[in-house]
Amino acid sequence: MSSNARNERVDRIRLERLAQLGTLLAGFAHEVRNPLSTIGLNLQLVLEDFRNAETARDKRTEKRLSTVHAEVRRLQAILEEFLSFARAPEPRLVPIELNDKLREVVDFHQPEMAEAGVSLRFYPGAGVGQVAADWDFLRAAVVNLLRNARDATPAGGQIMVSTTPDDGHVLVRVTDTGAGIAPELHERVFEPYVSTKKSGTGLGLATVRRVVAEHGGTLTMESEVGKGTQFTMRLPVRHT
Repeated sequence: MSSNARNERVDRIRLERLAQLGTLLAGFAHEVRNPLSTIGLNLQLVLEDFRNAETARDKRTEKRLSTVHAEVRRLQAILEEFLSFARAPEPRLVPIELNDKLREVVDFHQPEMAEAGVSLRFYPGAGVGQVAADWDFLRAAVVNLLRNARDATPAGGQIMVSTTPDDGHVLVRVTDTGAGIAPELHERVFEPYVSTKKSGTGLGLATVRRVVAEHGGTLTMESEVGKGTQFTMRLPVRHT
């Protein structure tokens, strides 16, 4: 057996084992989700009994239960994102008018951004046309980027969504004027469980990159501390 064939066999075995491990972990997460939900529900019920605590002991108990309940909710969020990441089905691609779809997303989220004191604007490029996409998946990816931008942008800041034709592709940019990302994290932001937010699960950007890849595209980031961050999805256009 040649060295190339041996290496290919080793790579195939490694990928098969990783796939099996992913299936096992997804099954484990699914089994954990139900008892964790039960724990969270019962904690909520117990907390209600302590809402009007009067004694110092009951107040301490309420505080400790609230802390545990918050951690349970955090674990539930991690589990849900992991299951979404691990078990997402293959996208079903159909032609969509990208500018029209993105305008709908921006219009829908403008009130939410305004409530946070952040301006959200859409700048559609001319001649963008259609892309082949599963809009449910791609929309979720765009919304994830918008929410990350909102969390990073203080009141008075701006978030911009734009599209630009680019040599058989379209660039979809989500740009914010927020805090920016430290240079040492630039190479790791797309890795699972790496997050720049204290309450982040670290799966959001990994999921966005996978969705873009499944659409035949790429996802890149540019960021400067104190000035903001820009994520760029490069998607192939649909040729008619």
